[in-house]
Parts: sequence; structure tokens; C-alpha cells
Amino acid sequence: MMTRFISPKAVVNGYVGDSVILGETLIGSGTLIEGNVIIGHPKEETLRGLISLSRVDLQRCNEASKGARIGRGCIIRSGTVIYEDVTIGDHVKTGHNVLIREGSVIGNESLIGTGTLLDGSVKIGRRVIIQSNAYLPHLTVIGDDVFIAPNVCFTNDPYPESGRLAGVKVEEGAIICANATLLPGIRVGRRSVVGAGSVVTEDVPDESVVFGSPSRLRMTREEFDRRRRIWKTRNEEPKQDV
Repeated sequence: MMTRFISPKAVVNGYVGDSVILGETLIGSGTLIEGNVIIGHPKEETLRGLISLSRVDLQRCNEASKGARIGRGCIIRSGTVIYEDVTIGDHVKTGHNVLIREGSVIGNESLIGTGTLLDGSVKIGRRVIIQSNAYLPHLTVIGDDVFIAPNVCFTNDPYPESGRLAGVKVEEGAIICANATLLPGIRVGRRSVVGAGSVVTEDVPDESVVFGSPSRLRMTREEFDRRRRIWKTRNEEPKQDV
């Protein structure tokens, strides 16, 4: 079990279990930090500086960390690691074993599902739902009210390992269904839908539905919403296997 450590420079207004809080971290009122969480984890540049001093113990990490900012009423579940220079808004929830790297920003009332990686500077809007095991690399930008289903993979390097990165941008109200893969630099338009298992190689227009590999335009968002309403209002019982 992790040893509880709270930096004397941290301001903690919520509840912290057996976790490590480093640097000048600020935790808002009503926030719950479960056990086995690290907040303010030093970024690689910071760690390398400590290695050069031959000191990488907890106290040195605490002194070097800039800390993170976590808003009011959040729930940070066990196994989560939040790096320094991360800003998290109010009423944000994480699942278990989430990784949020330095420079990331998460808006109010968003959910970051179990096993999800924000692997670099990632911008997440308000009221975003990201379900389990999604991968969002450096430079990914997600607008408000976006839904991202399990196992969605965003990418950012057209020719690995070129070192010249281009993040995916998802506009507000879009839906990305399970197991979709989005290629570097793609823009997913406002209130558009990417179907399950799709490989998105081109920009997705606003208010459109695409799916396939490579994905192609299949219908409008209006038609998608109509079909969803019919599905939700069906009265017949689900068929059972015999």
C-alpha cells in the first residue's frame, strides 16, 4: 500500500486517502482523492534534473514538482497518476488507473474513464465523457459535450517517428464510437458521429455520420438522431437466445 504523503506546500480542502500529493498542488473543497493516487508527478525534464543530482527520492520530487490544480467536488479514483502542470476543473471524475500527463486541461463535469491515457498536453472541454481504455496523445483537443466510447485511439504522427506531430480536434457535441481510430490532424466536426471500428482518414463535416475503414459519409446527424429516438422508444422485449 502507498505511503500517505502530502506536500507542506499543497493546499488540500478535500479528503485524501493513502496517496502522494506533491508540490504546490491545490485540491478544491469536496474533492475525494482515493488511495494509491499520485498528484503532481514530476515530468520527465524534472526527473532528469533530479537524476543529475543523484537524488530521486520522494522529498526531492516534492521540492521539484510544480504541483497540479484540481477543482471542487471531484472524485479521483485509485491508481490514477496526475502529473505536474495539470489543471482539472470542478466536478470531474476519473475511473481507476487513469494517466494524465503534464500540460493537460480538463473542463468542468467531465469523466475520464478507467484505464484512459491523456499522454501529453491534451485539452478536454466541459461535460465530456471519455469511457474506458481510450488513448489521447499529445496535442489532442476535445470540445464541450463530446462522447468518446471505449478503446478509441487518437493518433498524432503521420509518419512515425517523424517528431512532427499533428493532433486530432473533435468539435463540440460529437460522438466517437467504440474502437474507432482517428489519424493525425483530423478534424471531427460539430455534432458529427464516427461509427464503431472506423478508421478516420479525412476531416468529418459538421452534423454528419461516418463509418467504415476508411470511413465514409453515411447519413446526417438528423437521421442518426431520428433512428436513435425510434430505438429508445421501442416497446418490444429484447430477443433471448434459445
